[in-house]
Amino acid sequence: MAEKTEAHPRAEIGFERRRQMQVRQSLIAVLDAAPPGDSTHTALQEAAVDYMITSMTRLDVQDIAILVRLKIRIPKDHADAHQGLVDLEARQARARTETKTMADALQGYRESGQDTFAASATALRHFHAEMQAMMTPRKNPYEPYTNTLFTDDDWTAIAGTTETSLATEQEQYTAVKSAAPD
Repeated sequence: MAEKTEAHPRAEIGFERRRQMQVRQSLIAVLDAAPPGDSTHTALQEAAVDYMITSMTRLDVQDIAILVRLKIRIPKDHADAHQGLVDLEARQARARTETKTMADALQGYRESGQDTFAASATALRHFHAEMQAMMTPRKNPYEPYTNTLFTDDDWTAIAGTTETSLATEQEQYTAVKSAAPD
């Protein structure tokens, strides 16, 4: 999995997104490899879902900041781009809903005394499928705009990294790695 290095805020955003995707995909691979009903990886599932909820919440804040800037800065006569922003905003709202649903499933799992592993794993698979569908295609159609319309100050504000956010991300990532099978 991706390892952390000191980076430009835009690179930090990319790093966070890649690591979140790697955690999600790795967890799904572990769950898919386990026999039906096998709850061997409950610690990994909890740690990974905690990580993904925190990560998706941060990514959503970043995405909103990007969307707001794009709406303001893309020339008004670029109608296709602005229509795409409407679609993007709808996908972002859907991602927020899916993240909340996943957070609710984790809370229900914990409140049940971890007796609902199968339901939690099903919710996780649904979340993964939805995220995969929303993130396809992977090519960012707004990159030409962000490359020319955003400054380093914009990217610093969008990244929103703080010592606390970096420490939380590292702590949760370490918990995922610790719970992962060898």
